[in-house]
Amino acid sequence: MSHHQMLVNDETLADHPSHVPNGLTASAPGAAVIRTGIHTGVVDVTVQLADAPPATTAEGWDEVEEVELITFTGEMRLRGLMGHLPEALPNLTPHGPGRYGMRVHARGRDIDPCAVPSVPFEFYLVTIWPIEVGPKARARLGVGVPEELGLPDKSAEIRRWAREHARPENEPGRPAGHVASPLPPTPVMGTARAIEHRLRIVNPYQEPTTGPALPEGLVAAAPDVVVIRTLKGRGAVGVHVRWDLSGARGPVSRWEKVEEIEFVTTTGIMQIEGMQTRDGSPPPNLTYQGAGRYGLRVHGRARPGGGLSNRPGESYLLVVWPITLGA
Repeated sequence: MSHHQMLVNDETLADHPSHVPNGLTASAPGAAVIRTGIHTGVVDVTVQLADAPPATTAEGWDEVEEVELITFTGEMRLRGLMGHLPEALPNLTPHGPGRYGMRVHARGRDIDPCAVPSVPFEFYLVTIWPIEVGPKARARLGVGVPEELGLPDKSAEIRRWAREHARPENEPGRPAGHVASPLPPTPVMGTARAIEHRLRIVNPYQEPTTGPALPEGLVAAAPDVVVIRTLKGRGAVGVHVRWDLSGARGPVSRWEKVEEIEFVTTTGIMQIEGMQTRDGSPPPNLTYQGAGRYGLRVHGRARPGGGLSNRPGESYLLVVWPITLGA
């Protein structure tokens, strides 16, 4: 190994995190990194594959850290930075694409960081077990779905978008089984274009195979698509997006209608179709916390005489909150 790093990745060589807050290991979608004490040289590594998380023990080890590993290929292997994938070590994710737990034990990292040993004095135990694998996990990650449906495969675009917007260099990975609770983004305002009385919320990289019929009320949903019924058949409407961690309803005045639903995203990427933000930034991802089940409250209003204004005469406030992430 070299540059104080061992990597867990596949032939796609996805970007690994450069920031490791716990000092030992961190992960990002498609890759993980393990920090070594020495810069260059030989270390002793034992790989253990398990069917479930084994009991944690620190006896005989200096450090123990755990993260969650996501693989899109099911072919993750351990290697040194700048090195080839070693044939001697097994595939760490033999159950295929999905989510895995990875626990790293380390000993001897502080013995001599300046050494270049040919005989190892740093020892590592890497334990991997499946958390969510199989057809549901493959569908959630979008693996193989386009081929089955005869659609163009945009999974590479989705992963690239996720890497760029998730900023993996600032994400340490999260402890296995733990649901992250980042602070909600700043509210966003802008406009979107209604078409045939519909304002859609979809994954822009993957056209849904089915969608809800035009709702009789204000809003309806199907997996990976939400439809808001607009008063105007075609044209610009105002859009305000706000995120909440609990879905608690606060005081909201001057809105004529309000309706609340639940919706599911299998990719964790949902945007308002055709939205243009007021500050010119890219349209926000309404489900920035990842795949799962979310609540959505839609407030709607129409301003009398709006057709004579420079602003849209019809606007909507969307409040989004997570219900069950990763499900």
